[in-house]
Amino acid sequence: MDAERHPRSRRLAIRYGVLGITVLLVLSTVRIIVFPRIDQPRPVDAIFMLGGPGPRLARTVELARSGIAPTVVVSMPGTWRCPDAAEIGRPVRVICFWPDPKTTQGEAREAARLARIHGWNSILFVTDRSQDSRARLRIERCYDGEVLVDVVETPLRDWPYLFAYQTAATVKALVWQRDC
Repeated sequence: MDAERHPRSRRLAIRYGVLGITVLLVLSTVRIIVFPRIDQPRPVDAIFMLGGPGPRLARTVELARSGIAPTVVVSMPGTWRCPDAAEIGRPVRVICFWPDPKTTQGEAREAARLARIHGWNSILFVTDRSQDSRARLRIERCYDGEVLVDVVETPLRDWPYLFAYQTAATVKALVWQRDC
């Protein structure tokens, strides 16, 4: 009788173990994608908009108008136009670029390159809530200065796709692409 109970207990322990790991992974993913750390905007050397959907450009222009940075950087994937100082309404340097590769990794590399060239010690990145934690991970691998992130909200209808996409992209960044 004990021989029959042992395999059954082992299967039950494996099931609970798998369930526990799954719950832990889901909660961790929800934490980093839905409830990331968000910084309060404050004076920085540059505002840097990461490419992607949503009102990122409008938020970037709004932040630039507030006068917190002398430079605005816009990653062109996600928006097809480059704002100018007249649109912002104050004298700022505007830099628009196409990242290579056309990913957050390419944007992080460009942020580091521009920071070296211009001597930036702090950058405020603008993205959406779902990308915040992964963007920080990517950027901090390339750029040694202070990283702040401001987010725009995403419509609820986009969350199922973004949750799946950001989960996969975060695993990719953590497992396969560990360098800048």
